[in-house]
Amino acid sequence: MERKKRTVISIPEVQPELDFAEAEHFPPFTFPEYQREIIGPRFQAGLMDFSIVGLIYVVFVIITFLQMAPDATVLDKRVIGIYGLAYFLLVAIYYFLFMLSGGQTPGMKMRHLMVVTRDDVSLDPRNSCMRGFGYCISILPVLLGFAWALIDPEHLTWADKVSGTFVRRI
Repeated sequence: MERKKRTVISIPEVQPELDFAEAEHFPPFTFPEYQREIIGPRFQAGLMDFSIVGLIYVVFVIITFLQMAPDATVLDKRVIGIYGLAYFLLVAIYYFLFMLSGGQTPGMKMRHLMVVTRDDVSLDPRNSCMRGFGYCISILPVLLGFAWALIDPEHLTWADKVSGTFVRRI
């Protein structure tokens, strides 16, 4: 019977010395503890933003129904689906335009939050577009991309991950 040769792993070869000083080069808002602390204010800001868009949308729906012929106001599944899709499209456009114009929505401004890059720099158009895309993919699966921050170890939403941006207090 032939015995297998034992494999010995040398720890220094597999795992070199840890460089804890490297963490000092990153701003504090990039750490999971900081992001966990601002989940509440982020949720409140998001709720404010969705409410603002909701109010605008309700005005749009009321004006639309007032302009329709009385016999054309049939609400079937198709019409309700179109109105629902239009609301989510309006939300995506709202977030996209505010990220492009300043990295802050009105809800974020009220909660003293701002979106920045890892280097603590305001968003450029490329990062804003990526974050807008991130908002779209966060909104489409019934806002799952925003709820992801609750279970993610880094406490980042899908929009944060896609764009490589962070939310920080100002």
